[in-house]
Amino acid sequence: MIELKSLGKTYRTAGEEITALEGIELTIHDGEIYGIIGLSGAGKSTLVRCINLLERPTSGRVVIDGQDITSVSRKRLLEIRRSIGMIFQGFHLLEQSTVLHNVTFPLEVAGTRRRDAVGRAMELLEIVGLADRANAYPSQLSGGQKQRVAIARALATRPKYLLCDEATSALDPNTTRSILDLLAEINRKMGVTIVIITHEMKVVEQICDRVAVLDQSRIVEEGKVSEVFADPKSAIAKELILPERRLRAKAHGGQRVRILLEMPASESEAEKVTRWLKDSPVELQEEG
Repeated sequence: MIELKSLGKTYRTAGEEITALEGIELTIHDGEIYGIIGLSGAGKSTLVRCINLLERPTSGRVVIDGQDITSVSRKRLLEIRRSIGMIFQGFHLLEQSTVLHNVTFPLEVAGTRRRDAVGRAMELLEIVGLADRANAYPSQLSGGQKQRVAIARALATRPKYLLCDEATSALDPNTTRSILDLLAEINRKMGVTIVIITHEMKVVEQICDRVAVLDQSRIVEEGKVSEVFADPKSAIAKELILPERRLRAKAHGGQRVRILLEMPASESEAEKVTRWLKDSPVELQEEG
């Protein structure tokens, strides 16, 4: 379990202090997929980097499986970090190394024997569907393939947690869907707890169990995705989930139901769906 207790992060520059995080209280349970959303500059990336202390908090504590990692020795911190994998928007692959070496690299750093490292890497490349590209270089891969290599590398040390910092933002919708399917499979089959930082609401809807909404360095809303997305309470959540420019007049009373439809490929079928929506007695808030 990951627990953030009164977490704060302040950057100090010449004559100025910038508060990136303030009073963050958050618990992420083992085995879940947890989303953190917010506008650009809200502090999302800083928050996820504080979990593994790539960014050291100015105040508060980060507790991993009952241990406050902000107070451990550097040696112990390095050991703990092996249980926390991380993938990034920009992939961060070693461009002059093969796919295989990119995945074995963290194992070699950890002192794993070469033969064992290669065996583990090939096992993971099989899982992410790239076993046949083991000897390719990153420049020979698509964006989705690069992210799959990054996922395999992040899983090399058998982490319990996987942090994803805008991991799908540079990918097209179809590739994003396939990466999210892969992450869901990893969560389900390996039991890896996943934390996803994103500004894409569809990512959260597709894969996350719970979500926290970050605004101006603070968490302003948190709960099950189904509940937060069906009836967002905070102004920023409403802006992110149900943009004002797409809302009709506010309804009073009754139930709120969130309906997501994938439009049919057939134009005639799409017209039928559109006509049904217009004729429906239920007040609908269209999202596109």
